[in-house]
Amino acid sequence: MSTVYAESSAVLRWLLGTEDATSLRDVLANARLVVTSALTSTEVARTLRRLVATGVIGTGASDDSWRRYAAASAHWHFYGVTDAVLARASQPFPREPVRTLDAIHLATAAMFSLEVAPPTVLSVDRSLRANAQALGMAVMPVLPQDLP
Repeated sequence: MSTVYAESSAVLRWLLGTEDATSLRDVLANARLVVTSALTSTEVARTLRRLVATGVIGTGASDDSWRRYAAASAHWHFYGVTDAVLARASQPFPREPVRTLDAIHLATAAMFSLEVAPPTVLSVDRSLRANAQALGMAVMPVLPQDLP
């Protein structure tokens, strides 16, 4: 498989063991290169802390999720939240409104696309997926609403 941009919604679904976790894990494991924003580690850490604090998951599950993330992401390329990324994130996207963190992910994938090659965006966020497609990037996984 080619280059995959791992957006945090898909990464978190994989880590939290949702019904599509295995397919998400397989996409990440089979990618030639996984790229993500430097923001992703903070998003993962904050989400796990919030889920523990609200009693959704226990500390053990959080620790296990973080270990799996750290092991997998040790082989990923983290793209910095640069001035250029922030400038692009501030600009309009094809399908507004776009939340701030999603805009940073879209801008990161778009910048990588210009500098290297268009990645396949791994995301389960509908708005982010629609914008990635409108920007000329493929998206994964195939979701029910994607089927004819």
